[in-house]
Amino acid sequence: MAEPSLPLSFLCLLALSSACYIQNCPRGGKRALADTALRQCMPCGPGNRGNCFGPGICCGPELGCYLGTAETRRCAEEDYLPSPCQPGGQPCGAGGRCAAPGICCTAETCAMDTGCLDEGSEGAQEAAEEKNLTVLDGSAGDLLLKLMHLANRQQQGKHPQL
Repeated sequence: MAEPSLPLSFLCLLALSSACYIQNCPRGGKRALADTALRQCMPCGPGNRGNCFGPGICCGPELGCYLGTAETRRCAEEDYLPSPCQPGGQPCGAGGRCAAPGICCTAETCAMDTGCLDEGSEGAQEAAEEKNLTVLDGSAGDLLLKLMHLANRQQQGKHPQL
């Protein structure tokens, strides 16, 4: 009687103890995730010329920024990837990065920032004067960005994409 109960007891003990193990740890253990190098965020926008800055933000130096448009759908996929990413550009604002000339973005929002103008080139100052970029407080800058994107959406609706 003792012989059959020993393997049965061992199997029960094994079943109970295997539930205690964490089986989906990253390579190198739980703390190794913080040591991994940040990768470049996913490309997005027309012709993949921009980079994701948040789940609904796609920006690039040639195309500006898209907020919550069809061009940003791919950026929502970034949340499902296991490794963290960091968008390109120099640091700016409160935890943001330069996304386009004169625009600083975080994962949640974008704002105008003169620190994101490439001061190293003479053409940047002329371009800023031509575009009439001025220093605005956060709420006025956000309103201006929303109006620009609204106008962009309306313009895209009139001209179907090929």
